[in-house]
Amino acid sequence: MERDASNVRLQKLKELAAAEKAAILITQQKNLSWLLGGRCHVNIASEPGCCQYLVTNDKNVLFVNNIEAKRLEEEEVRSDLWEQTDAVEVWDWFNPGSREQKLRTHIAGRAPLKTDVELEAVFMELRSVLDDDRIEDFKQLGRLTAEATEKAAFDVKPGDTEFAIAGRLAYRCYERGLDPIVNLIAADERIFQRRHPLPTGKTLQSYAMLVVCARRNGLIASATRLVHFGAVPEPISDKMRAVAEIDARMIDATTEGKPLGAVYSEAMRFYSEAGYPDEYRYHHQGGLTGYATREKLATPHEKMTIRRGQIFAWNPSIAGVKSEDTIYVGANGSEIVTPTLEYPGIEIHVNGKTYVRPGILQR
Repeated sequence: MERDASNVRLQKLKELAAAEKAAILITQQKNLSWLLGGRCHVNIASEPGCCQYLVTNDKNVLFVNNIEAKRLEEEEVRSDLWEQTDAVEVWDWFNPGSREQKLRTHIAGRAPLKTDVELEAVFMELRSVLDDDRIEDFKQLGRLTAEATEKAAFDVKPGDTEFAIAGRLAYRCYERGLDPIVNLIAADERIFQRRHPLPTGKTLQSYAMLVVCARRNGLIASATRLVHFGAVPEPISDKMRAVAEIDARMIDATTEGKPLGAVYSEAMRFYSEAGYPDEYRYHHQGGLTGYATREKLATPHEKMTIRRGQIFAWNPSIAGVKSEDTIYVGANGSEIVTPTLEYPGIEIHVNGKTYVRPGILQR
C-alpha cells in the first residue's frame, strides 16, 4: 500500500507539473511531510523544511544538506520515496550556494521553476485529503493526542503554575512521540478571559483548561480538556453542556459536499438555540486541519466544500468552557479520532446519532 500511495502522490505532482508547464520545487515542511511521510523539520516553528524536493516531467530529486541526509533516510522517510527518487543531492551546510548550483543543473533547459509557496492553494487541495496509507496513522495520532491530554489533566494539581501544566502536557505528548506545536493553558479566571491562553506563571487554584495541537510525521490532531478541583459550579456545568451540544451539532453537520460557510451559518444557529448568540464573536470556530493546525477556517462566505478523507477540528467556546476534538470525514460520516477515554462524557443526541463529548473532569 505504501508504494501505491507514494506513486499516487508523485503522480499528482507530475500532473501538476504538466498543468503548470513548470518544474515543481517543494520547500515547505507541511508539503514535504505529506510527500515523504516523516519529520521534515528541525525547528518546529519553521515553515520551510529541512530539505527540498524537485519534481519535473522526467525526474524526482531530493536536495538535503549533509546534516540531515542520513536522518531523513534512516529515521524519517518511511515510504519507498527513496527508491522512486532519481537523485539525492547532498550539499555541505557551510556552502548553501552549492545547493543552488545543483538545482540549476537539474532544471537546465526545462520548464520554468515554480514552488509550493506559489502554488499553495493547489498544494492545500492535494494534502487536505488523506491518502489510504495515512488514515490509520492519523487515527492512532488522534487517540494518542487524547490520551496525552487526559493524562496531563490527571497530573495537574492546585498550586501548579500554567507553565508547569504546559510542561506536563508537553511531556505526555513527547513520551508518545508527538510534538505539542500548540500548548495552551489557562487557570481559573483566565479561562473566562482568554480564548488563546498562552501559559503564564499564574498559579492554579481550582479550574484548568488544557489545549493541544499535537503533530506526528506532519499530521496534526487537536483536543481540549477541562479539569476542576471540587464540585463544578452549576453555571460552569450548564455552559459545558451547552458548548458540548454546539460541538456535537457541528460535528454532525460536517458532511461531504457541504460548503464550510454553510457549517458556519448552522453554528451561528446552534449558538443562538443554546442561549449564547454572541459568544461566537470572541473566537473562531475551527475548520479544516491536517498538515497545518487549521488549513481553512469556517467563515461566513467560505465556499470550500467538505470532501471525504478530510480532517476537521471544531472548537466552539463560551466564556469559561470550550469543546474541541478532531474528526475524520469517512464513508459513514464524521468519526471523532480524539475520543473521550478516561474522562467523563456528555452524551448528545443529534439526528438519531449519539456523540460523546468530553465533560469537565472533577477531582
